[in-house]
Amino acid sequence: MKEKRLNRINELIHRFIGDLLHKELAVDSLVTVSKVETSPNGQESTISLTVFPFTKSAAAIKEIEKNIYEIQQKLNRGLRIRPVPKIRFEIDKKCAEGLSAQAALGGGVR
Repeated sequence: MKEKRLNRINELIHRFIGDLLHKELAVDSLVTVSKVETSPNGQESTISLTVFPFTKSAAAIKEIEKNIYEIQQKLNRGLRIRPVPKIRFEIDKKCAEGLSAQAALGGGVR
């Protein structure tokens, strides 16, 4: 698949999943989509999430994985592309490492 199309698909999924998690996720932490990577054939997308506070990331990912079927169905109905990539979620550890390094340096989180 062409790079321009993959970038558009990534942006569409990023916005759609971000809105969906903001409106419908039932966890007591801040969950944001940090990046989306779609495979070159367009069949799979990996969605990296940032959870604040990081200590609640396991609970957040568990809740998301529990509802992944419904999330995928809403994505299938909401996007006007075919085929819609199969999604999977992961925690973005680079953002968590950056936050912990900043806190260790005394900068805290602003």
